[in-house]
Amino acid sequence: MKTGILLQEILKYKRDFPPADYSLKVDSYTLLSESKTEKYDTNVFEVGGYKWRLSFYPNGDKKNNGSGYISLYLVIAETDTYAPGWKVNVNFKFFVYDQMEDKYLTLQDANGAVRRFHAMKKEWGIAQLLPLETFKDPAFGYLVNDSCVFGVEVFVINYTGHWESISLVKKPNNGTFTWKIENFSNLDKPDYWSEVFNVEGINWKLNVSANGDSKAKDKSFSFYLALDNWGSHPMKKAVYAEYNLRVFNQLDDDQHVEKKASNWFKYEIGWDFRNFMSLRDLRDASKGFIVKDTLIVEVVFLVISVADVSSVRKSPFPLKNNPFIKRPSTPST
Repeated sequence: MKTGILLQEILKYKRDFPPADYSLKVDSYTLLSESKTEKYDTNVFEVGGYKWRLSFYPNGDKKNNGSGYISLYLVIAETDTYAPGWKVNVNFKFFVYDQMEDKYLTLQDANGAVRRFHAMKKEWGIAQLLPLETFKDPAFGYLVNDSCVFGVEVFVINYTGHWESISLVKKPNNGTFTWKIENFSNLDKPDYWSEVFNVEGINWKLNVSANGDSKAKDKSFSFYLALDNWGSHPMKKAVYAEYNLRVFNQLDDDQHVEKKASNWFKYEIGWDFRNFMSLRDLRDASKGFIVKDTLIVEVVFLVISVADVSSVRKSPFPLKNNPFIKRPSTPST
């Protein structure tokens, strides 16, 4: 069954580079058009794992309103070994070489339509590709010295089954982690890491610099949130989080020092506060932040991104609404 694309559905423009997949050069066009040959079928070529050929009508496909035009079709070939019910979804472009301008007239579906090839419909094309009057006029450059060139590009849409989803989770489960740092006055290293904790399948850790980091040394208490062992995470995806970092006031619940932040986390780089609070206030025993040489800090996740990358076996689309459910079948071998 042959199906043609209507003229009003065709987008035309010219480009400099030739067709990527297959070209047909016709020498002695006049002899071909005057012969008893209704059409010329090219040799088979392969694109996207399937076999194709062009079907060229030098005087138009008269059976499909192509009289007075050049007609050109893309035909799927050698389908005998394909599995029953096979379908191949394709977006394609046709080309006619303008030899005067050294450009290629490109013709394609104006709305980017995907054409489906199957056992009952093995051809798609344009019955009214070019008016013969235009095609034969030397001023247009399509037929020069009785020679012309046509071409095609075929994009086969193969559903791989790979997909990704992302969602933002508000107030995630187990989204609070509290770290009690004992013997605080004895901390003499540049920084310290908490134990690893997990929120929504992602490992995190806290980092503190008891005397401030290199740019806040002896001035401010530095407090960071970071991913743990990000390089081993199978998806290597950045993670978004909104969160509160808190230093507890152990004498007055209304006097905790708390700062809110939001960041995209990637690698094991800590965010956020180099100058979380002054060391003077932190170490002032009367203020209640350090009691019995113990400092208590905490992170509370407010929002966290959760991403999933998988295959068709766990498709995010309901079967009845899955846009890919009628995917091309793989030819049997």
